Amino acid sequence: MERRLIIQGHLERFIASGLFRRLQLVLSIVVGGGLVWLVTRSLNWSEVAATIRGFPDRMEYVLLAIVPLLVSGVLRAARWHLLMPGERASFWQVYVTQNTGIGINNLLPVRMMSEPVQLILITRRYKTPFSTALASLVAGNVMDIFATVLLMGLGLVFVSSLRGASIQLAGFVILAVVTIVVLVVAARGIGSIPVARDARFFQQISTAVGVLREHPLRLAASFGATTLSWGLMGIAGWLLAQGVGFDANVLTMAVVLVTAAFFTSAAPSLPAGVGAYHWAVVYTLGLLGVGQEQATTFAFMMHLLVFVPPTAIALYMLSRVGAGMLLKRNGLVEAEAGRTASVNGSGHPPAPVAVEARALPDAGRRLADDRRV
Repeated sequence: MERRLIIQGHLERFIASGLFRRLQLVLSIVVGGGLVWLVTRSLNWSEVAATIRGFPDRMEYVLLAIVPLLVSGVLRAARWHLLMPGERASFWQVYVTQNTGIGINNLLPVRMMSEPVQLILITRRYKTPFSTALASLVAGNVMDIFATVLLMGLGLVFVSSLRGASIQLAGFVILAVVTIVVLVVAARGIGSIPVARDARFFQQISTAVGVLREHPLRLAASFGATTLSWGLMGIAGWLLAQGVGFDANVLTMAVVLVTAAFFTSAAPSLPAGVGAYHWAVVYTLGLLGVGQEQATTFAFMMHLLVFVPPTAIALYMLSRVGAGMLLKRNGLVEAEAGRTASVNGSGHPPAPVAVEARALPDAGRRLADDRRV
């Protein structure tokens, strides 16, 4: 046990080190650049140009695709807002906060700042208690995992060409295992699974579910909003596919896009997911029989429609509140330092990695105490 804790401590210090971030940056450039090369190496650029030239005649499909994408973003924010009942932050503030985190993540070479930025903004600017913000953010991410498993599972059942060795199958298996562990942890406690007991991810989930268990209807509504959000992404993908010149049903496009999002979040990539997102879309559409030129055009168009709005919101918020508030490495620690000092027995803020490991259990206890009062 002691040896395992020592190893875990060394690992956490390495993850918090500058060397780890530099390695991440190099890996992101190499892998992201390699995936861009794979996507473009055998393209017939004249066919791509012809497809793009034909867009003005089918621009209505692009404009129509924007509508479900905007509604999807609203539902994604609603997923989080539903899990913060009675807090001061308005829905619009939650929407801006969420998109600011996503947008800043798009701008950075190492894409690990979305959740920290959201926590800093929602707690320091919009005065949401850290305990509520962190528990609801983690629970919302769990809803996203559940919805992703559901859609990938439906895709494997109803889209036969995705049943072979594919990202969908691998992603479904991985996330299905995570889902089962999460459900067991939620139902029987984290102590029921020894591996989960020592994993920060499951520690956070266990506490978040415990804190939010008294709001089952809100959890269900949050899951519904998440699933509907991905469904609207499928509608947007279907409309854009019509504009590019190939046909695929809404479920298929939802599976394609949720798979691309899963792969982009899991694989190293250039800023804004360039490389990973495009390769995942082109590869999956290729399994469905879509030509590489059409698939690549679709991937680049969909990438712009998905990534530009939150990035624009992030740039606006950076001009309003300043990069110092949102991007300082110790910003999240400072937001919680005063509260954790009494817990860890020191007036000094804990290490940036360690604060996330301890903050949610402590936050859960504080939130439960507040509600009892």
